[in-house]
Amino acid sequence: MSMIIKNSQLTNDTIASLNTLIELDIKAGVAFKLTRIIKELSSIVEDKLKMEKKILEKWVERDEDGNPIIPKGQDGEEIKGTVSITNVEEFTKEMSELMEIETNLPFDKIEFDDLGLTTAKIKDLIKLEFLFN
Repeated sequence: MSMIIKNSQLTNDTIASLNTLIELDIKAGVAFKLTRIIKELSSIVEDKLKMEKKILEKWVERDEDGNPIIPKGQDGEEIKGTVSITNVEEFTKEMSELMEIETNLPFDKIEFDDLGLTTAKIKDLIKLEFLFN
């Protein structure tokens, strides 16, 4: 059996949560399996981030010098961390399509009880629920 994971489930936070889980005192066999899964997922996350950047670069609005245009709020101040998009509908469509792509990982889901954890952070487990039966 294998795991099917959507791109929307994979973020840098997902990898961070996996790394946190591995640092806990879990059974060696499960730790080894998680290490192999992390290697596979890291590559997928890297490719996904590259595609997100490519889509953003395609649709970002630029000034005459080629610099991204930063939108301004009602107060006239630039909204930090944002850029103007030339076609929001097409940008959203492409990003949505990217997020819906599924990857079939050649690993069985993990039985949560096999971890042997006595404690775990809920915020990490929520990001990793796709790993467990």
